[in-house]
Amino acid sequence: MKLVIVESPAKAKKIAHFLGDGWQVEACRGHVRDLPETELGVDIDADFRPQYQVLAGKGNLVKKLVKAIREADAVYLATDPDREGEAIAWHLLALAGNLKDKPVYRSAFNAITESAVKAALAEPRSLDQSLVEAQSVRRIVDRLVGYLVSPLACKALNGRLSAGRVQSVALRLVVEREREIEAFKVESFWTLKAILEANDSRFEAKLHRLKDADVKFNAREQAEKLVGLLQSASFRVNKAGQTLKLRNPLPPFTTSSLQQAAAKGLGLSPEKTMQLAQTLYEQGRITYHRTDGVSVAVEAQQAAGLLILKDYGTEYLPETPPVYKTRTANAQEAHEGIRPTDVSHLPEANDGDAAKLYALIWKRFVASQMAPARYTVTAALIHAGKAVDKPFPLIFKAQGRVLDFDGFLRVYEEPDDVDQSEAEDSGAVPALKDGQTLHLVELPIDEGQTRPPARFSEAALVQKLEAVGVGRPSTFASMLKVIKDKKYVALKQKRLQPTETGTQLNDFVVERFPQVFDVAYTARLETALDRVANDDLSRSDLLSAFWRGFQPQLKAATEYTLTQMKARPQAKPIGETCPECDADLVERQGSNGVFVGCSAYPKCSYTRNVEHKPLVLHPVED
Repeated sequence: MKLVIVESPAKAKKIAHFLGDGWQVEACRGHVRDLPETELGVDIDADFRPQYQVLAGKGNLVKKLVKAIREADAVYLATDPDREGEAIAWHLLALAGNLKDKPVYRSAFNAITESAVKAALAEPRSLDQSLVEAQSVRRIVDRLVGYLVSPLACKALNGRLSAGRVQSVALRLVVEREREIEAFKVESFWTLKAILEANDSRFEAKLHRLKDADVKFNAREQAEKLVGLLQSASFRVNKAGQTLKLRNPLPPFTTSSLQQAAAKGLGLSPEKTMQLAQTLYEQGRITYHRTDGVSVAVEAQQAAGLLILKDYGTEYLPETPPVYKTRTANAQEAHEGIRPTDVSHLPEANDGDAAKLYALIWKRFVASQMAPARYTVTAALIHAGKAVDKPFPLIFKAQGRVLDFDGFLRVYEEPDDVDQSEAEDSGAVPALKDGQTLHLVELPIDEGQTRPPARFSEAALVQKLEAVGVGRPSTFASMLKVIKDKKYVALKQKRLQPTETGTQLNDFVVERFPQVFDVAYTARLETALDRVANDDLSRSDLLSAFWRGFQPQLKAATEYTLTQMKARPQAKPIGETCPECDADLVERQGSNGVFVGCSAYPKCSYTRNVEHKPLVLHPVED
């Protein structure tokens, strides 16, 4: 009997159906072992040795899996194709103990289809110890930061708070954006455009340059003065032309871009998007959904090409399949983008969120394999002056475009996507010739105001985290969930706003641990973890370097916290006992004000709000 171990029961059931007799398929239900919840679990003095424990509630499952591993003729560890999956496979082997000469293989597949699963099992590999080490190092660093910084934050701010190596950087970005908004000073400005006429067609030209500088008037009177000068001016085309503009499709989705598009187009949170994608993956509908790569398997490109040829025609199929490269920092280039496992499985017309997400993935993938859209762009630089041959030192610009061929736009356009060159368009522009004289119709003045940067939406924060190299595809959704669930940020009109508690926590960790919670440092640590995964850096060297920087900050923050605690008003007994443990109840000052809590904290976590009794001015006598 050959044993295959995967992560989810749904996946196990589907794969068992593919394989039939002679195979046993079991599910480990994710991680089976981790660092302990109630203690640090890292022996710093023993080269940062982790002290792993079987997860609570998984004892019986682990016994069952270990028994199956020991009894099988061969073992195929087919957990997810990423570092977490590699680590889960390693932990299962470690729990099974000495297997002597039993053949043990690592199989990884990107899609749960019969062909993909059988191909992966036919060509297994050995466990990648470097990937296991990278996952272990990340877990250790996260534990050191979380378990050593969080208690200090609780004591310094007198509240129940938690810091995380990447979640606190995400919070920092939200807080710093809020402060940018608060510090922003709105300024008014005025712009000028000309409504011109040529060949019985009216069009708009924007004042583009004035004495070789961009034009933005800070007083309306300045624009009005120029309007008075131009009323009697002659307008003439200095240079005009038409060009062909290609607009290329975007690559297949990555985890980050899927979360962003699903938020904009479907209104889904990153967490919900990942839950739905997990379901679609386990159903065999899409490829693995935790990826930052954009490559596409040759057979998938061929299948897409046949569909495009059949449903849309020859002109929609490019001569050669597109090749995409990711622009994401620290991306794993070898990973495929997210795509349908079978492109002939068309999106279904129903209202379910999973079906809508599949349709989004299908359309983006098919579009990525299609021909570019083509535009004819008409542009003209226009001079004005007292006479045709005596121009003022200013230039008006008119630009417009016409879609000649829709290409990939026939299938898909990114929600809220605007081609950057469209921002310069000023509407339809007729064909113009160099030297052509134009008739001035009107010179309208438009008033505008500078705008502060917008608060992050969840999609925008994911995009920012990816751009600066913080976190991995599997962590974006969980980061946002943590800072929302702990009420460090609040969603207001679908935008993230830091709470008072979140701001206080951010200020403490940033001030006391300026390196650990620095955005650039966090990104460099991601690069270092990639080097461990590629066997270019040892776990010991990375952890030692991290600790050398972290320990002095930890010591200084501890001393600061002790000083803060000594200066804080002492807890005041209120003459009542705790309903949960019978210890005395005391009145404490917390980060959000005064509250009643148990004096036995942290052993007992009972709290309640202070009861405000009404003031009686005229007591009633008996």
